[in-house]
Amino acid sequence: MPENDGQTDTEEKAASENPDEGAGTEDEAAKELTMASLLELYENGGLALKVEEEGLDGFLAYGNMELVSDQEDFLTGLYVCDLVYPYLSENGTVRDRNYELQLSYWRPETAEEYGHAQNEIDNIRLMEKESQDAVLLYEVDERFTVTKDLAGFLQRDYGMEQYLTCNLPNDFTWGTFRSDLTFLDGWLLEGKAEEPLHGEGVAEAWYCPGGIGRGEAASEMLLFENGVLTDVSLMMNHTERLGEPEMLEGCAVQALLTEYVFDLFTPAEWEEYLSQHPGTENDAEQSRYWYVFLGKENSEIYYVLFLNQEYFTREDAVHMAQSVRFTEKAF
Repeated sequence: MPENDGQTDTEEKAASENPDEGAGTEDEAAKELTMASLLELYENGGLALKVEEEGLDGFLAYGNMELVSDQEDFLTGLYVCDLVYPYLSENGTVRDRNYELQLSYWRPETAEEYGHAQNEIDNIRLMEKESQDAVLLYEVDERFTVTKDLAGFLQRDYGMEQYLTCNLPNDFTWGTFRSDLTFLDGWLLEGKAEEPLHGEGVAEAWYCPGGIGRGEAASEMLLFENGVLTDVSLMMNHTERLGEPEMLEGCAVQALLTEYVFDLFTPAEWEEYLSQHPGTENDAEQSRYWYVFLGKENSEIYYVLFLNQEYFTREDAVHMAQSVRFTEKAF
């Protein structure tokens, strides 16, 4: 008589009739997309091959893909997936970073009208949640370039100290890395500052106390003549430069000080706001900033210190710019 291993006759019968039932949890786990599996998939063009061979269904097989948007007023729908990566800092500490995989696809109702197949994958992006920094992993439009270094993106250091240090007034501190400072990435100033009135969709960099940004296309922004930084080319809607740039002395690299005015409301928004708040001062519709551009002629990297004139004087801007010290990695 065989030994009883603790399993009842009913359990034995159920197991024989449903041989895969016990493996269900393992199979479901295997279908979860992880950062490790994404990295493996991305190597040697595996992600693009999966898009080509399996399409949207191949990604929906992962149990952790969630539909976010499939609204009629959008041409494309969006699926997302939460991923975690153990980031190793230069000092040897490891901490988890949270990412979001974003998969955009063409909705069946609109795809053919715009020359796409139903449910065709349009693009796939990976975003680091805290900084909003993102990288393109797949794009159906060949005019866009996808990253060639996903592992490098995951190990990106978002600390300002790797590039520079800058003296601050006691009332302010540097915030975390941001990738949405209009034309720059960088760090905003944080402190006891009251958020001013502004319309919808206005960049925080246009009403915050200030910040410092890092750009990667200096040849498009800074103008050098005979080795001397003479002008800057910053062109944005709802933006006006006041006067001519002024060269600053005593900075670690060449620097120009300028003033900019930013519209905090569209004309329609401002008119509506005034109708509801008739006593509002006229200058509340705009913000004014000191902008200090810092760069080297032989580098595509440049930096911009920007300070809200509500909190900082011209002298403050000059002293802070002169206090900036760059590291070897800065340029």
